Amino acid sequence: MRDLAATGELRRPEILADQADRLLDHPRSAHFVRPFLGPWLTMDRLDLFQFNQTLYPRFDDAVKSAARQEVYETFAALLRDNGRLGELLGADHVMINALLADYYGIPGVTGDAFRKVPLPAGSARGGLLGMAAIMAMGSNGQHTNPVERGAWVLRKLLHEPPPPAPANVPELARLGAQLLTARERLRLHQEEPQCANCHRKIDPIGFGLENFDAVGQWRTTDSYQARDEAGKPLPNAKKTWTIDAGGALHKGPAFRDYFELRAIIAAKQENFARGFTSALIEYALGRSCGFSDEPLIASIVAQAGAKSFATREFVHALIRSKEFLSK
Repeated sequence: MRDLAATGELRRPEILADQADRLLDHPRSAHFVRPFLGPWLTMDRLDLFQFNQTLYPRFDDAVKSAARQEVYETFAALLRDNGRLGELLGADHVMINALLADYYGIPGVTGDAFRKVPLPAGSARGGLLGMAAIMAMGSNGQHTNPVERGAWVLRKLLHEPPPPAPANVPELARLGAQLLTARERLRLHQEEPQCANCHRKIDPIGFGLENFDAVGQWRTTDSYQARDEAGKPLPNAKKTWTIDAGGALHKGPAFRDYFELRAIIAAKQENFARGFTSALIEYALGRSCGFSDEPLIASIVAQAGAKSFATREFVHALIRSKEFLSK
């Protein structure tokens, strides 16, 4: 490649494309996948807190590691096969090994190697939202966090980041002694004027993901143990309820459950493509992506969109740009 660059041949579009594909086909392309996905999907959140082993004994270090690896392996396979970027929003298969298959309740998978496994109709898995690591990052290791999950979806999947939380926002912990469902707790939080505007956008999405517990296991009920100011459980103060995952996007369509929410999000491929493109620009150019990059984002998304949002097309469109070639 250095010889091609020295002779100027590398600037020929067909030569540049061939060399890019050669690099993406190489096993060392894994050195791109991890450092790119980490900041883009904020994978470091998986290590921000300890998971309660008493509540979630199956989510040990081995399962946690496999769940993290699923995210990397899924994107690597997508890049390798030049699959559609939209498969990260919803797919009929997963990239798992035997350990994660057992955790997900998917039979017939053996061995430590990750491989593509088809899903039965109606599965909650497939795509980022069905991954244990993604759902676990939207918790505190003990309980789910609908606000964190909803904000993550807005930032990473819908490219509609909510504004930063205002100063002096009352903590939800102040309601710890009250026997409330997750919805009731956040509804009281929304009564604070400085909270309501953002939570109208965030909370419905978070509630739509409540069928996944704090470690990404599917559930149909949830419970809450009321606690005093010191964090000690209050006697005879536990509430259990059936999860209602229905809602409506702010100024958008309604959904009855997680599956309908996932379908709504999966239909917003262009929003997702814009967020992905912004992250790719930041990684490739080594700087933040700002307002002045809007023409570049629009150009890359249009070029990739003309090829059904094939994953490699985003890379090819970026490396053809004057911004990349003049870096």
